[in-house]
Amino acid sequence: MKLYMNPLSPNVRRVRLTAAVLELRLEEKRLDFTEGEHKHPDYLALNPNGAVPTLVDGDFALTESRAIMQYLASKRPESGLLPRDEQARAEVTRWQFWDAAHFSPPLGTLVFEKVIKAMMGMGEPDQRKIEEAITSFRRFAAVLDERLDGKQYIVGESLTIADLTIASSLMYANRTGAPLLEFRNIQSWFSRLSDTDAWKMTDPQ
Repeated sequence: MKLYMNPLSPNVRRVRLTAAVLELRLEEKRLDFTEGEHKHPDYLALNPNGAVPTLVDGDFALTESRAIMQYLASKRPESGLLPRDEQARAEVTRWQFWDAAHFSPPLGTLVFEKVIKAMMGMGEPDQRKIEEAITSFRRFAAVLDERLDGKQYIVGESLTIADLTIASSLMYANRTGAPLLEFRNIQSWFSRLSDTDAWKMTDPQ
């Protein structure tokens, strides 16, 4: 399987992290966004969105990081990353959707305003957008923090792709001023996950 990627992307981190936990070997093709490789016609034929990641497995091309995570986890059902139980699997999918709709977007805004703008010379951070993102982050982090109260994992009693999905959204949290310190349960959970070999192996720094 081949993964078109850029390791700086949280969406790519999700997929690489899943593969690392599953001990699945992926052939990685890094795309240089500064050279516009993600807009090349050959790549757009695989991923019309011009985004990363894209997984190619034989004649099958799959986009969207959370869908790719489910696809990879289904290849190792014994891992438990995607539970066999229908209700547990639905819960995992729910938390992946929750992350995409609520938790990840404000973190993405903070990364853009406080990291990417400086890297790319795109002007000063927009303080109004930063304040709105922090407010949104606090709202939804409280939901996750309550979920993790007394729990080691988001769903069930073992690691799932729900954990890997949401942890990847936090990969730049400490660099953006996201108020993570306010949420003790998230901190403990994230600290445990970021101390794993799979997390360290996929660190782009």
